[in-house]
Amino acid sequence: MQVLERIRSSLSSQKELEVSSQILRKAIEDRRYVLVTSTGVFKGLGKYLAQLVNSLTSSSAYYVEPYELTYYIAPYDESREMDAVVTATPDGYSDLYILLDQLVLTGHRVTVLSGALPEQLRGRFSHVDIVEVPWNELGLLKLAQLVAYSVASLSRGDLRRRARRVLDECTSLHVVADELVERYREELGTLRSTLVRPHVVTYTPTMEVAAQLLAYGSDRSLAVLADLPSVHAYLRRVSKDVVAFTTDVEVYSLRYHLNRVVELGGRVVELRLRTDPLTAPLYALILVYYVILGGTQ
Repeated sequence: MQVLERIRSSLSSQKELEVSSQILRKAIEDRRYVLVTSTGVFKGLGKYLAQLVNSLTSSSAYYVEPYELTYYIAPYDESREMDAVVTATPDGYSDLYILLDQLVLTGHRVTVLSGALPEQLRGRFSHVDIVEVPWNELGLLKLAQLVAYSVASLSRGDLRRRARRVLDECTSLHVVADELVERYREELGTLRSTLVRPHVVTYTPTMEVAAQLLAYGSDRSLAVLADLPSVHAYLRRVSKDVVAFTTDVEVYSLRYHLNRVVELGGRVVELRLRTDPLTAPLYALILVYYVILGGTQ
C-alpha cells in the first residue's frame, strides 16, 4: 500500500470521531478549569489539547508537566482539585501508571486519551474514563485528529464559526492529503535531504507535536528539539541545519529568531502551514508521516 493511501486509511471518519469524542467532551464541557498533561515523549499533544480548549471553548485549560502534577500539585490541592485530562502514548505508560495512582488517590476526576493500554493498567484503573485509539505507525495523527474534533464540537456562541471550520477540516483530511503533499513537494524534498544530517528542529506553539514526530520518529540522523528563542544556541553544538514548523499567523514573532539563525551561519528549512494554527498541526503531521514513512520524492 502506498504511503498516502496508508495515511488516508488511518484517518477516522466523522462517525468514528463522533463516537470516540463523547468521553473527552464530557471531561471538558461546562468545566471552568481543566488540567492537561501528557506522558510519553509527545507532550505537544497535550499542549495542543490545551490550546484548542483555550481558543474554542469557555473553559480554561492549564498544561502542566506530569511529574509536576504527580509530586507538586495533586498531593497539595485538597478542596480545590481540578479535573485532569491526560494524553498518553505507549512510551509513557509507566509514567501514566504512577500519575493515575496519585490523581485517583487524591480525589481528582481523570480522563485519559491514549493508544491501546496494557491490560494491567486498564484493569487497575477501570473506573477512570479512558478513550483508546488503536496504536500503529500513524497513531499520533489519529490522536491529534480526535483531540481537535472533540474540542471543536464543544464550541458555542461567538467562537462557533472558527470551530465549525476546525470540524470541517478534521473530517476532510483524507480528501486533501494528496493536494497537501503536492503543494509542499519542494519543501518536502529539501526536508528529506536535511534529515540525513544532524539537525535542529524548532516550532511555533501549536506545531510542537509535529516537530516532535520529526525529531523522535525518524532515525536517519541526530535530531535535537529546541523552542524558537533557544534554537540559535544549538548551531555550534549540534548543527547549522534547522527545520522550522511554523504558520502564517506567527510570522512576525518568528522572523527575528529565524533571521538570527541565518545571521549565525545556519540554514533554515521552513515548513510553514498557511492555515489556522489550530488545524495546522494536523496537516503538518500528515506531511511528516509522508516523509518518514518513505513517500516518493
